[in-house]
This record gives sequence, structure tokens and C-alpha cells, in this order.
Amino acid sequence: MPKITFVLPVRGGSGGAHSVVQEVTALRELGVEARVMVNRANAESFATAYDRFDWVQEGGLAVFDGPRDLAGLVSDSNVVIATTNTSVHSMAEAIAATRGANFRTGYYVQDYEPLFYAAGTAEHALAVASFSVLRNCTYFAKTSWLTGVVHAAHGHHAQLVVPSIDHGIYRPRRRPANDRRVVAAMVRPSTPRRAPKRTLAMLARLAAGEFGDVEAVAFGTDAAELAEAGFTLPDGVRLVGQLKQVEVAELLRGSDLFLDLSDYQAFGRTAAEAMACGCIAVAPALGGTNDFLVEATNGFLVDTCDEDAIAGAIRRVLSLSEAELSAVKLAGLETVSTFTPVRAAVSELRALGF
Repeated sequence: MPKITFVLPVRGGSGGAHSVVQEVTALRELGVEARVMVNRANAESFATAYDRFDWVQEGGLAVFDGPRDLAGLVSDSNVVIATTNTSVHSMAEAIAATRGANFRTGYYVQDYEPLFYAAGTAEHALAVASFSVLRNCTYFAKTSWLTGVVHAAHGHHAQLVVPSIDHGIYRPRRRPANDRRVVAAMVRPSTPRRAPKRTLAMLARLAAGEFGDVEAVAFGTDAAELAEAGFTLPDGVRLVGQLKQVEVAELLRGSDLFLDLSDYQAFGRTAAEAMACGCIAVAPALGGTNDFLVEATNGFLVDTCDEDAIAGAIRRVLSLSEAELSAVKLAGLETVSTFTPVRAAVSELRALGF
């Protein structure tokens, strides 16, 4: 079996990091010598975020100090895979420092990162350049939207791989009868593409009773972060703060509707996780969510730039009968039941030619 290294210089806790950690776990269970390399500045928080995985504590997590150090640490790998645009550049510098490399390279494209930055900035230029600095690189991504963007913008054929959800955490449970519906939404004040202002405005309308007797819940931020970003928590909205994976799952299991009002989603992980918890998702029509969310069958897609369309989708869900709600929830559970870490790991091995 090959030795595969994922270069993941992040703090942990993001959807992309969840994917890599879940899939590295599955690869290791399949007999692959898979590991994650994180930069020293993020190593402690990353290890804490994923301390429930034995391999994180037992040598499967390695730490590097810059590209030259990375070069030595990955020299015995068969494949080294970037996971962010910055990690692509670190790998390119590592290869240059060793005057070549014996390992193959891959780029697990988690999102189209040039969209994160304003055009003309150095960060935008680096994100664009990340698709041209690795020779003979294997590109792969979780959604047709992402593979299409990579091909259209850079001419690379990106392999489509299977997404993964940790079904040990994200699973449904029987709930007691309750006439009051619960609507949950993630708020990310520091991430404009996640539309925090739009999300808070819709939560305010929900809490004010515009859609009936509904409990509106916000997660993903705390009061201090909201205030620092210039936002005010609407009256009547329950703020539960920044949650760990198990806490997000618990919230989604107790919710009827999850709102993702982002401008777009490259994949739509939390929507898929909501579906796995038996919670109906309303998600952006733009992006990769189209790969698994079928309008009015297992969830709802909406033009998130149209407030009337968002309101209409919420009313539609909240007006469903119990039988109709059950049908949508069951269809959602069936859809995402195939998103297992083992299937994802096998699809990645095939994309890499193993």
C-alpha cells in the first residue's frame, strides 16, 4: 500500500479539515500509510480539535516548520497532497529546495479559493497561481461544480471523489412531539461569503414570528465576535456559540430546519450533515449542493441573493404536514447515507491511480 501525506496547514474545525481527517482515518483502516502534516503555528489547535482520533496522538499527525523542513519530512511519501492554496506553494518550495522530488503530487480542492480574496490582491494572485505551480499534479474535488470551475478556469481535469460524513456523530434520533418548530443557522461574522448579515436578518424575521411559532437558533459565533464585527444579535434569537462537531450534531438532531444562506457552497457540508441528522436543509442553489440536494425531494435549494425566495422556501418547509416532513427527511437520510469515509477514501485512491 502507498504512503500518502496530506499537507493541511489549518487550525482544524473547518469542513475541509473534517473531510481530510475522516478520510485519512479511513485510508489507514484500509491499510494505507496515510498521515496529515500541519504547520507548527496550527499544530496544537489541530491536535485538540481531533484528539478523538487515535492516529492523531500516535504519529499520524506530523508538524513542519516551513517548506525546507517539509521537504525532508515528505521525502519518503509516494504521494503528497495539498489541501489549500498556501499548502500548494509550500509543496512547490519544498520540491525546489530538494531540486526535485521522488513523490507524486495531488491537490484536494476543497473550495475555489480565488473567490476568497479581492481581485488584484497578492492573496488572490497566490490562490490563482496555486493551480499552475505543481507539475503533473492530480486534482480532485467533491462536487461537479468544483471540478467544473477548476477545468474552466485553469484547464485541469479534476477527478470527482465521494464526499464523507462522520455518521458516528451525524445521525438521527427520535424526538418527542413538539408543535414548535426549531430553525438553526450558522453565522460566520468574519466570512463575507457566508452572508452573516443576511443570515441574521432572516433569523430576526423568524424570531419575530413572521413564519409562525418558531424557535430561531444561531451557532458558529459568540456574542463577543458578533460585537467585534459590528453585528447585533436579533431579539428572540438563541445564540449557542461556537460548537464542536458533536455539539453541532446534537443541535441539528433537535432542529427541523437548517438554513445555509451563503452566497454559494463549494460542497455544502453542514447541509449534508443536517440531512444525516434528520433535519431538512435549505441551501444555496449556486455551487456544489446541487450534486446531492434535490429540490423539494430531500431538501430545498434557493437563490440566496433573493430575500423573498428565501422567505418563500422557509414558509414552504414550515407549512409541510408531518407526513410531508417525514418524506423529505427520509429522502435526505437516504441520500447522504452513501457519503461514508471508506467510500471517499476508496474514490481518492482510484483518483490517484492506485
